[in-house]
Amino acid sequence: MSQLFYKIKLQFIILIIFASLPTFAQLHNTILNDQANIPSIHQSFLELENEKNHETIIKPLIDPKSYKYVELENQLKVLLIHDPNSEIASVALDVQAGSWNEPNEYPGLAHFCEHMLFVGSTKYPRPDYFDELLAKGSGHSNAYTDATNTNYYFEITSLHLDKALDTFAHFFIDPLFSQELVGREKNAVNSEYEIDVSSEDWKIQNLFTLFADPQHPASRFSLGNNEVFKKKGIEDALKSFFQQNYSSNLMSLVIQSRINLQDMERLIKPFNHVKNSNLQPPQFTGFPYQFGYLCKYKTEKEQLTLNWQLKGREKFSHQKPIEFLDYIIQNGNLIDYLKEQNFIISISSEVFMEESSFTNYMMEIILTEKSQQKEEAVAEITKIIFNYIQKLEEWLQDDEYINQTFKEQSKISKLNFNYLTEQLDTSTMARILNRQKPQEVLSSEFIIDNLDKDLILDYIQQLMNTQNLIILIGSNQYSYQNEKVDDNQSNKQFLQDKVLNEKNNLYRIVYSKLKFDEHFINFITKQDEILQNMFEKPQQNEFIPNNVELVSLCESQQSQLPKIVHSDKLKTLDQQSKLNLFLMAGQDLNQYSDEQCTLEEHKYQKQNHYPILLNKEQQEWWKSQTSYKIPFIFGALQMKYQKTLTLRQFTSLRLYNFMADEILSKELKLPLSSGYSYELDMNKKTQIKVYGFSEHVRNFFKKICSCLNPFREKSKSFLELNQQKRFEIAKQSLLLSIKNMYQDNLFEQAIEIYLPQLLQKDSHNPKKVIEQINQISQQEMFQDVRDIMNNVQYSSLFIGNIDQTEATQLSDEVQQCARSKESTLNDNEIKDKIQIINLKGKNLIDSKLIESGDNDDINGVTLNYYQIGQRKQMNKALMKLLEPILNQQAYNYLRTDLQLGYVVAVELKTTACVDGALILVQGSTEIPMKVNLIIDDFLDQFQVYLEQMNNREFQHLKHGVITELKEKPQSLSEEGDRLWKYISAGTIEFEDRQVAIEEIRKISKNQLIEFYRNSFINNKSKLSLQLYGQGMVTQMMNLETQSEFNSFISNTKPEDVDLFDPLQASYYQCDFEATQI
Repeated sequence: MSQLFYKIKLQFIILIIFASLPTFAQLHNTILNDQANIPSIHQSFLELENEKNHETIIKPLIDPKSYKYVELENQLKVLLIHDPNSEIASVALDVQAGSWNEPNEYPGLAHFCEHMLFVGSTKYPRPDYFDELLAKGSGHSNAYTDATNTNYYFEITSLHLDKALDTFAHFFIDPLFSQELVGREKNAVNSEYEIDVSSEDWKIQNLFTLFADPQHPASRFSLGNNEVFKKKGIEDALKSFFQQNYSSNLMSLVIQSRINLQDMERLIKPFNHVKNSNLQPPQFTGFPYQFGYLCKYKTEKEQLTLNWQLKGREKFSHQKPIEFLDYIIQNGNLIDYLKEQNFIISISSEVFMEESSFTNYMMEIILTEKSQQKEEAVAEITKIIFNYIQKLEEWLQDDEYINQTFKEQSKISKLNFNYLTEQLDTSTMARILNRQKPQEVLSSEFIIDNLDKDLILDYIQQLMNTQNLIILIGSNQYSYQNEKVDDNQSNKQFLQDKVLNEKNNLYRIVYSKLKFDEHFINFITKQDEILQNMFEKPQQNEFIPNNVELVSLCESQQSQLPKIVHSDKLKTLDQQSKLNLFLMAGQDLNQYSDEQCTLEEHKYQKQNHYPILLNKEQQEWWKSQTSYKIPFIFGALQMKYQKTLTLRQFTSLRLYNFMADEILSKELKLPLSSGYSYELDMNKKTQIKVYGFSEHVRNFFKKICSCLNPFREKSKSFLELNQQKRFEIAKQSLLLSIKNMYQDNLFEQAIEIYLPQLLQKDSHNPKKVIEQINQISQQEMFQDVRDIMNNVQYSSLFIGNIDQTEATQLSDEVQQCARSKESTLNDNEIKDKIQIINLKGKNLIDSKLIESGDNDDINGVTLNYYQIGQRKQMNKALMKLLEPILNQQAYNYLRTDLQLGYVVAVELKTTACVDGALILVQGSTEIPMKVNLIIDDFLDQFQVYLEQMNNREFQHLKHGVITELKEKPQSLSEEGDRLWKYISAGTIEFEDRQVAIEEIRKISKNQLIEFYRNSFINNKSKLSLQLYGQGMVTQMMNLETQSEFNSFISNTKPEDVDLFDPLQASYYQCDFEATQI
């Protein structure tokens, strides 16, 4: 039940879980892990000390949380987690019942049941009660239905956890399935179906359903829609499904909060009342999918997909055979070879849809234009991959090599686990807890600690079995013809043919399939010794750290300890005064004894929130941060352009970005598989962010710089080797990325493509960029990039396990990433201002017909932008206070009550120096023009809601928002991102959250109401962006042409609304980019 904005989580999603077969504790068995024993500052963390202790939860050595596993009297499994550092509580419940449990006559019933549990129980019958409770506690909730499990989760401030848990427990104790609620909620499920079936991302999953054994539940439609739910008896079917499949002995609950374990144990008492029917989950054996096929299908996202159906791996969580093989596939030279032969642009691999009896291992391949035009390319690429797998089997027959590879992967896995490079959320933990030993709930996804050579070789044999393989070829060049396929057609003829002969109206897919023939099988599996001699094993991974000690400033060469700066001191200072305050702020450590110095350093680590400025001219920032106990560094570099980019310059930068990413993916393969990560974004400014083990992060950054610098000599630059080929691939990559943007869900297109063009004057139209791509030569691209990089303003940040000397040296080095010896920056040069549309007193609409080629897309999007005005601290605090309840009430009224669409959300929107708010609705019930008017009606009603809010409710709201703002970063990367947001924006508003908290404390209810009226009712400054899907226009509105659509919009718009005209627009001139909290 998503209330998130930019990443709306669909309620039927497939999670990739690495889990073992369930082995549950006996009744009342308790496993207790006491307060974390944090290692000393120099302790090595390479081994898991508690790995063999079966009486404790295996947890990372630096994990400060405490764990307690209990099993309730009704056999409901519970994991309690005390997190002393978090203000926000997180809860998830997993039940071993999913879409494969539902009856054939009601496909999608399990998913519908998931929806219904959120909308009321006997004890809490109000459909919006839980959502309202979450809003007042700055929380949110969601759920998903999988094949054999359903997962529910939510977050809320700890103060509201007691009531939220009781409400949540009654989802599973006494849910309501009333006729009124069922009739209403089925429209939400149907809206979700309409969104998913129109999405390119769901086509492969839906094709898998069509390839399933008709006798297997995997062949059923699992999402549900109005055609299913209009059947008689749906209310009784929901009740029966719940009673027959939801039982406490099939449930696992995970709760994480700052409340101590003893008190949390008292809070879970309501879950004792969940009924235990002593059910046994059904067992599904064998492979559900019928493979050994070539399949062509119509799609706008052209790609080749190879998918192998393999044996289930739940019982192999300690061996992880698929991960073991994938590590070698990704880090050998298979991908490099395919690129060198100009077959592919990129290849990625993942586990896709798995249950206990099977696992799908998938390779998604983006083809070059040459491969798209060559019928033999599919067979040739598959042959190369099969030959690599054959060579892989030969390598792994060597005991020395397989042992060396295992030691490397095992060490990486333990490092990643110990240092929390990825942290499991409660939703994932709840699912794992329902499938394997409680002791391994944290570790099973990470650790490889058992080498089984025979098992690995067995999985290689499965990969070489063509009956386990399906090859999917997606293209927009295919066309549908209602003709019977020629049974005697060869695979070669099938691949040459552009005609598709099968159509599925439920999934809106057109496709053709044909069994592998003997000639094709022989071709792709034939051993090619010349080819195999081209393959190379992965190199030894030199980025695995050996030194994991934490830096002590007292023992480093730098004898200055940064001073602790408090937010109170920052509030009254302008930008220059702040910079001067932070510049080399430090105290001499020589005045302290060794013991006293250690105490002072500990005090600094605990209390300091801000970095210090090492170099004011180059904006070099540093912060020593070892309180997370991890030997990692977060680094960031920004190059801010002084002038607004022309369309050609912007296109050149994007092409250069793709060229750099392509070579970086080759040069950084090993570190990227060893806990390191990077982001390179060359857009309206260039940013590089790096995260990794401190021992090698310097070399990691150097590799990035050697690829990125456009001023280096060719002999020293990775990027300019074979640059013509890379340039052509970069063109194809950029073109594909833009085309794929236009295949996203309509609400994503509204946010990412169309709204920025309306709000910001220099936002380049992606379609105009497409026109530029083929006009730019590589010489012009390099010249554009050099011209831009010759006049940029630098800033950088290094935070983590690094002292001042190292930070200074590293900062100086990385700022040479894209600098020429001749480059100069004139501080007196007038910088271009950012121009943001001024909507003061205006009420505008901009309606667009989205011609996607999908005549059945009946979705519409209404995205209303309300401009609050230029940045003021009080306005930001008021909007932060208003946002959660406005979001909840909009969701409840527009989505739950009126069923306008599955996607409904409200969010604060800051663009440069101008604040605003967004209200989003995507659905197929009403056209966007009508939805816009309904939103206006809702806003009038919300004013009454605010006026009727009593003081106790208002104070609870303030407390929830303040608690959220007080939430400290939970990881080094999160803290680095938070600081970097202010540094890269140039505002240096490190005190932002504290100021907002103080402003919120002063806000009265009357002030909030007045702000709301001025922003949304009286002095409306509004732009309504409305996107109409092609099917909505042709089927619901009976319009055929763009001209008819334009006339309709002009004739039906409200009298007080004007059509948006860019020629009439005026703009704010922004000197800075404000940040959102």
